[in-house]
Amino acid sequence: MAIRESLQEQIVKERGRREAFIQAQLGGPAPYLLDQASRGKAQAVLEDLIFFMPPTDCIACLEPLRDGIRASYRTSAEPRQANILRFLVDLTLSLRSFLPRWNLQNTHRYAETALTQAQARDEADKTQALATQLGADAPGVASMLLAEWRAETAARLKAEQDPDPEGEAKRLVAYSVGELLDNLGTTLASSHLRRLNEMRVAGETRTELSNDYAAFLSYALYLGASFVTCNPPLVDMAWVANPQRWNPVADGILSSNPQMDADGLARLMTMEVVLANMRLLRPIFLLTEGRMGCVCLQVNPHKHADAAAMISDALFLYEKLRDRLGGGVPNVVFKLPGTQGGLEACRALSAKGIGTTITVNFGMFQHLPFAEAIWEGQSIFSCLVEMNGRLAYPVRDELLSKLGDLGAYGVDEASAREAAAWAGIAVLKRLYTLLKARGYDLGRVKPLVASLRIYEGDGYQNLPSAFPDITEVTGASIISVFPNIRRPFDAQPQVNLHPCQIEAPLPERIFETLSFSQIFRQAYYVADRDWVADEDGRFRPDRELSLEDEPGTAAWVPVHNTLAEFCTSYDRFVQRILERKQLSPKHQT
Repeated sequence: MAIRESLQEQIVKERGRREAFIQAQLGGPAPYLLDQASRGKAQAVLEDLIFFMPPTDCIACLEPLRDGIRASYRTSAEPRQANILRFLVDLTLSLRSFLPRWNLQNTHRYAETALTQAQARDEADKTQALATQLGADAPGVASMLLAEWRAETAARLKAEQDPDPEGEAKRLVAYSVGELLDNLGTTLASSHLRRLNEMRVAGETRTELSNDYAAFLSYALYLGASFVTCNPPLVDMAWVANPQRWNPVADGILSSNPQMDADGLARLMTMEVVLANMRLLRPIFLLTEGRMGCVCLQVNPHKHADAAAMISDALFLYEKLRDRLGGGVPNVVFKLPGTQGGLEACRALSAKGIGTTITVNFGMFQHLPFAEAIWEGQSIFSCLVEMNGRLAYPVRDELLSKLGDLGAYGVDEASAREAAAWAGIAVLKRLYTLLKARGYDLGRVKPLVASLRIYEGDGYQNLPSAFPDITEVTGASIISVFPNIRRPFDAQPQVNLHPCQIEAPLPERIFETLSFSQIFRQAYYVADRDWVADEDGRFRPDRELSLEDEPGTAAWVPVHNTLAEFCTSYDRFVQRILERKQLSPKHQT
């Protein structure tokens, strides 16, 4: 049996064990789930209900579960009441969200017994009514939880760069459990990103949604996220966003590894942040047999040229994660740079069935060798990232610097800005087209668009939307959305989403302008005649790069800028760990 098939068989067996466990509980699932929820294990209970029960069993379980909660709530101690009320709120939001689509409403799996939208709404209404009633019965508990939810919501809104996160959190959470559920339910129902995921379930598009952040995944899951991208800046942001959670984790790592060097400590801390996201995504990973539901784990960006170091780090972490998951196949893909060293590491990891996500990746001379390596490997899936904004901005700056000469060709500032916004999209569209033409499975070799930008103001009026990195690439395998993009995108009154917009051609005038950019030409040009037999000569750069030209690749503007930022962020993350070490009791006088 091939490695890939063996991995998927292991995943299927784990899912079977999880499903069998909940069915085997003595006295039926409802008493067991009530006991677990009251003990503060709400996440496990939600997963059992939403992901691992057949729809008919779930429906049969929910009413006795609510009856058990109703009967025991008033006589329970406040900590138990808080656990139960928190669970009811989470269950209501789960039932109103995209989450039931994975299992309960999966018609491919359950045919006519799948939960209908009306049934899901009815169960959510009943659960919300109970949560509202119990919140009113225990106002002290409700008040404490509402304060907790306001703080959590304000932290998420801050990450989304809401202009008034505290004020908006107060509006959303309001002053009662019922108001909270009404407001959040309305927000989830109106999400354009959720609509995109609904289109995927309906078979209209292949696009998956990724949370381009290492925190607040639960909210993204409500909208249909099935992937998490992660890098040193994002791990550091997760720590800063929730120090109450991650400071104790860092302290535990430091106390358990007193002699470990800074890079080793950073590796372990990164693993903990990634593992927390892996656990939330694991049900999706199990239900899709490993085709979805993974988290990126980026290796040390300073080692971008050292294949052996990257392979060693990835193998070490992969086995650590397997142990933490009780021997299960880790739902992780390792983020490697689009360099020669990264290509060697990609081949080695792919041969072992370990997935990769290729980052610091902008041009066809990077994408195509990695696509071949992934296709020849054994991973269930891997990703080719096109970092749109990190290509568009250098192209923009280059074109603007040449306006004095380009005026003769009819290129002004507005047309330069507009064309640059299309740069990464153009490369991604070309990659998608070439992979399809070669017969590659886009579920195994997944083009992923990241580094999204918002384009508003002078120069961008002719764009189809302020979010072309979403609206113009629908049909790509994954779109990774940072919180500060997600919120304004979902706040748009109307968004046109076409299922296969990735296949639509760009206007020729855009290519005419982009042809004046050496950076774009390098990104777009295909020198390999096995991929493109008759290349358009106007896009040939003055100096053609290849991965074998390691200094040239590292010096190319988008690669150089991104590596420099990743390394700086990694160093800041390491410094945060070292500062925490100095605060530990061992170092205090």
